[in-house]
Amino acid sequence: PAGLLRSALQPGMRLRVPFGRREMIGILVEVVDHSEVPADKLKPAIALLDSEAPLPPALFKLCLWTSQYYQHSLGDTLSWALPVLLRQGELAESRQERFWHVATNASVDDPRIARAPKQREALTTLAQHPHGVAHQLLGKLLLNKDSLNLLLAKELVYVEVRSHAPSARHEHWLAQPELPLNTEQRAAYEAIRAGFDSFHAFLLAGVTGSGKTEVYLQLIRETLEAGKQALVLIPEINLGPQTLARFEQRFNARIALVHSAVNDRERLDAWLAARDGEADIIIGTRSALFTPMKNPGLIIIDEEHDGSYKQQEGLRYHARDLALVLESLHNAYTGRYGLLRLNQRAGGAQQPRFMRLDVKSRPLDSGISGPMQQAIGQTLAAGQQVLVFLNRRGFAPTLLCHDCGWMSG
Repeated sequence: PAGLLRSALQPGMRLRVPFGRREMIGILVEVVDHSEVPADKLKPAIALLDSEAPLPPALFKLCLWTSQYYQHSLGDTLSWALPVLLRQGELAESRQERFWHVATNASVDDPRIARAPKQREALTTLAQHPHGVAHQLLGKLLLNKDSLNLLLAKELVYVEVRSHAPSARHEHWLAQPELPLNTEQRAAYEAIRAGFDSFHAFLLAGVTGSGKTEVYLQLIRETLEAGKQALVLIPEINLGPQTLARFEQRFNARIALVHSAVNDRERLDAWLAARDGEADIIIGTRSALFTPMKNPGLIIIDEEHDGSYKQQEGLRYHARDLALVLESLHNAYTGRYGLLRLNQRAGGAQQPRFMRLDVKSRPLDSGISGPMQQAIGQTLAAGQQVLVFLNRRGFAPTLLCHDCGWMSG
């Protein structure tokens, strides 16, 4: 736009530009003195939307590398990195929220609320939150809005409007005690912890139930205590609420959830919270890889072998490491990654008992063998659940002789 100094322009800023008869949002990639396009064909930008680039330099460089490596359009790659609302021109600022605070000289012994137990209770609850309580969380804390409005009229509380909560960090990150680590878990934990001062990649391989998650959780606690952020990638959206609940139970931390199932406003808020350092832990699916972090300390890719980390349309990147040709286990064996193994089950748990049945020699009732029916009945009688996996969709009728095992082609 006319009148802008060149020094005010940064790669990653958004511009509103003319495009035919429409206006579109573009992203500034570079500032140059000359163009291959004739001057009479160039059009000035309509407006600069940002005073600072919403894409931090590190994320912008990642987008450039990703575009070149995967031979994908740079514009589309940058679009992947921005939340929908930023692509539509929304301000790259957190929402203004109302926060309720206790007034400086307020007291539950104030004679004006001596006969108002609900107001005293609300004042007591509010006093437990020195940084205030967001208006949208009043219901979760059972704070009655009518009582708060009465307290507001008596100037015992006040309302502050701000973008987000202060960046105060907890002295005690744990909301519940950690589980003790066995010898293998402790060795893996110490090996990864020793690499915190510089970049290191580790592949943690373990049998089911070996306690890999507990190792992750304790490493995240170390990261938070160092004043840094942790990014946790999960393969499926439906694991988000489960993972979020587990992290909320363990940590006194600000957690942001980033995946396509959250609405556009919530996703932008989470993206900005991570960028501004207001989220301590970021949990998300493969697209969360493009979430900027102010002070990254640890990235965990849970079940990194899962095919869900591969984007199948558009920008076909792999969230595991943005490199289709890299194989984690190969890198571990060749020394590029540190390979850590957990061969034992945590807590001394035993391997479940498996029974392999040849159903060709057994009569079936609706496709289910006798031993399987018995096991299902015993499990249901114990008040437990049964999960039955089918090896195909639909059905395929077959002629079968249970005496000799012959099957029709």
